Amino acid sequence: MEPTERLVKSCPWDHTGQSHQRLARVDDRVQTVAKKIILTGRGTTWPHTKNTRNQLHHRRFPAVSNTSKQMGIPKSKALRGFSAPTNLSAAVDERTPGGAASLVELASDADLRELQLALAGDPSVASVSRVPRRYLTAKMSRKSSKPSAVGRERTATAPPPAYTMWNLRKINWQEARDLNGFNDASEIKVAVLDTGIDAGHPDLKDQIAGYIYEHPDLPGASSDQDLIGHGTHVAGTIGATINNDVGINGISQARIHAWKIFDDRPDLLTHPDGTAEFAYFVDPVMYLRALLDCVDAGIDVINLSIGGGGAPDPTESAAFEALLAGGTSIIAAMGNERREGSPISYPAAMPGVIAVGATNLQDRITSFSNRGNHVAIAAPGDAIWSTLPTYPGQTAWRAEKGPDGHWWQGKAAIRETDYDAWPGTSMAAPHVAAAAALFIANGGDRDPAAIRDALLASADKVPAMGGQDFTPDFGYGRLNLKRLIACIQTND
Repeated sequence: MEPTERLVKSCPWDHTGQSHQRLARVDDRVQTVAKKIILTGRGTTWPHTKNTRNQLHHRRFPAVSNTSKQMGIPKSKALRGFSAPTNLSAAVDERTPGGAASLVELASDADLRELQLALAGDPSVASVSRVPRRYLTAKMSRKSSKPSAVGRERTATAPPPAYTMWNLRKINWQEARDLNGFNDASEIKVAVLDTGIDAGHPDLKDQIAGYIYEHPDLPGASSDQDLIGHGTHVAGTIGATINNDVGINGISQARIHAWKIFDDRPDLLTHPDGTAEFAYFVDPVMYLRALLDCVDAGIDVINLSIGGGGAPDPTESAAFEALLAGGTSIIAAMGNERREGSPISYPAAMPGVIAVGATNLQDRITSFSNRGNHVAIAAPGDAIWSTLPTYPGQTAWRAEKGPDGHWWQGKAAIRETDYDAWPGTSMAAPHVAAAAALFIANGGDRDPAAIRDALLASADKVPAMGGQDFTPDFGYGRLNLKRLIACIQTND
């Protein structure tokens, strides 16, 4: 089966890997349920020609008439008379380069190819392509779903003293802060596009400049809570309050702008061995809106601790091009499928993106970190202590087959609260995102290419690189924050 079941229609005027619970592992060996397409074009009425409408009616694709109003499609233009219901979202975004975009979910995978061909025949359509799945790149171990005692909640995890955090010592964090005139990036805007954030966390509440999570026009529920905890963990590494005698220290004091790009409803995944689970995936509408919001907001640095094997669709590519052209640096995790052969993961492999691998305490590449010629730099990504939501949540749900043969949502894979140490390239990427913010704050150019060059030139050539300037494991070396900031002062 194809790794993704979504299509994008764009017009001329337009727009962890392997884990203990196999968190969101999506490739051609994993079946997914959702069958979605994105329609992009002039306004939201489609198809644009009578011939295309006739083709679609003749081929009897799943009906959209019951939900077309959500998109703003007039009933006279809706695809009526088809065999099975679908779900339609509202418009993805009017800001997609050249026109609006809308997401449609089909009931049958068999309909995708025929619908793709039918839409491609419309002269108003510039391209039709699948929208790739994106998922988390953290390796979170499965926890028992049983409470510790009757009537008690899980006990919050306490981190070690902040000054003992191995990852900060490894990148020479304190030495960088001791440099003359050091600026902690309190005026730099770093976006975290992830599972959300606990805006009330005592180590984060003073660092959050904005949080967008509501999409009332979308059918999927999205609360302000970070149920999975992944986004809160990433944000803590970037900017948890420093030396406040609470929890951990963040690498910078950059202003965190959080966008929740996951809804609160897990999707069913079935695996080749006959098992299944309910896992969380990036919502493509929320994701695209967040990217375009970042363009409008003038975000300085974006952290994307997500990945997926599907190549970017035109809307994702166009948004990245707009961000890079506007001076926004994009940092992405390499992915955690090393044991599966390190398949190429996006957005890490997209042009202009700074792709980050994960190292351990011994300055070796971790057993899970993907390798590839597109890796730029490595950073600590094993047993990284950071913030987690102060309220309960879960990283996935077990799937259990009922007597009717259908999969039902079973027990939750409970996460810790407050703090925890997680592995993953998801945890490595925010080290580099924070470093990029500090580079800008301390006088470096706000230019993605300049930031990339400085990061690579200042990275440590660790012994495991065997004396080479570049390896497909480490890129150009492991992050060294002191050298990065010192090189700005030297150049001045």
